[in-house]
Amino acid sequence: MSWTRRPTPRTPVGRRVAARGIRDLFAGLTRKSLPREVVAGVTLLAIAIPEQLATSRLAGVPAFLAMIAFIAGTMVFLALGANPIMSVGADSTIAPLFAVALAHLAATGSPAYLELVAMTAVVTGLLVAAVGLLRLGWMADLLSRPIITGFMGGIGLIIIVHQLPDALGIPGGGASLGGRLHVIVMQLGQVRGWPLALSLGTVLVMVVGERLNARLPWALVAVIAAVVLTAALSLSHQGVAELGTVVAGAPVWRLRWLSLHQWGQVVTIALTLMVVVISQSAMTSRVSSEEIGAGEDLSRDFVGVGVANVAAGLLGSFPVDASPPRTLVVGLAGGRTRLAGLVAGLGMLVLAPFAAFAHVIPLPVLAGVLFFIAGRLIKVRQFGAIWRAGRSELAVALASALGVLLLGVELGLAVAVGLAILARTWRSARPRMFELGRRAGTTSWEPLDRAGVEPVPGVLAVLFDESLYFANAGAFRLELHRLLGADGPGRHVVVDAVAMAEIDYSALVMLADLVRDLAADGTDLVVARASDAVRRQLTQAGPPLAALALYESVDDAAAAVSGAS
Repeated sequence: MSWTRRPTPRTPVGRRVAARGIRDLFAGLTRKSLPREVVAGVTLLAIAIPEQLATSRLAGVPAFLAMIAFIAGTMVFLALGANPIMSVGADSTIAPLFAVALAHLAATGSPAYLELVAMTAVVTGLLVAAVGLLRLGWMADLLSRPIITGFMGGIGLIIIVHQLPDALGIPGGGASLGGRLHVIVMQLGQVRGWPLALSLGTVLVMVVGERLNARLPWALVAVIAAVVLTAALSLSHQGVAELGTVVAGAPVWRLRWLSLHQWGQVVTIALTLMVVVISQSAMTSRVSSEEIGAGEDLSRDFVGVGVANVAAGLLGSFPVDASPPRTLVVGLAGGRTRLAGLVAGLGMLVLAPFAAFAHVIPLPVLAGVLFFIAGRLIKVRQFGAIWRAGRSELAVALASALGVLLLGVELGLAVAVGLAILARTWRSARPRMFELGRRAGTTSWEPLDRAGVEPVPGVLAVLFDESLYFANAGAFRLELHRLLGADGPGRHVVVDAVAMAEIDYSALVMLADLVRDLAADGTDLVVARASDAVRRQLTQAGPPLAALALYESVDDAAAAVSGAS
């Protein structure tokens, strides 16, 4: 009798993802924590409403699309992302990036512009999701802190310049950043007092309120107060412009096939957005995960943010990103699970049909909200810390900021990254060589310029603080000959290789020539504290490097060569 094994039924992928999403949604949720999570969600919603409406102004799209972006970003990330409290939606960091670039292809707010914005969201989402699926999250670490600081500072200044007309009650104008500033300066004689007062008052409320209690929705408080004040004093007749008609409706399919030129522009913008999105999402995820003690899975977070962008584009909205301020507020309000985001997302969905009532919101107040956000992007103290760390680092940060302001986002970011690579290459190509000596009464070898460290007669010990490769091999040889010439005809050279992760072929050729030259002068060379990789490279290089003596410590090497003499 034969037995046939029945195949195990497989659950469809979609059902497995849905099951995981439902399981994760209630992970960590208890009856005791339920009220706290709901409060955190309501707090997030109260903060998101004015922020999303203000961001729509930066993006140059109808205000209702910002609500769609928040709903899509929040709900999709809840299902696919790893971080339980990270807030994804319309973000003021990336909104000026695609708005400024796409404005060259179509008039801001036009149907063609909205189509390009939606397509940019889809392409950006596919790129970010691919980064997560292929586990390329390490790309987020390629941008140094100075680059990010300068880049964000430049974006902050762009936001401020774009919002100045609304805050000052003037028409504004100009295509470029310089053009906008020129028009603003020419219109300073037309500045209205009430718009300026409302925008500055909003900033003051948010700054003071954050210091009093960062959990409260001070932006919403400022918006409500301004709406009441504008209606009571009829400030619309005093130069205070309002948001205007907000059409609430169902999502619209806006995707269409683009021309070759448009595809090139969209892909270029999407690549820039991808870099910013993965950098900001990684930073937000890491910081919030540490604060709430949650596990970190950046690859899954990238997939969540990426698919959220695709969803936003398919629904006719615009690119989304993780928001550090909103995520911070969720954590401060006590949010620890996905329920907070679910409450905020469903709350925005319920309020969406009433978006038409937002037409009475004064534009100077939304400008004030964006001024506050821009101020968070321009981190003056961090610029100071970078300056104290190194002038070259500050130069990279300033170049990043000026590049964004003067050359545009794509070129500015490329220039900053290029400068950072050049700076790093320069430092590695011109590393320092330290002459070592023995600290009295010990076996410790340290740089000779330290107190209590003395040279050992007949031994020149050196430490090269980089891997040895083609760009710095010549510098290594010249510096070693300089030290030998300064100290007289030393008979023994000890190279401390602790800082050398590897030696490339060009450097191996140089090192072999150096060993032969030194041997001809009666000077031998030995190596101490080499890594396994360097030991293997030396032994496989053939003579004379394969015959080099290798020691576990500088003191062992010095004792051996001194005893041999």
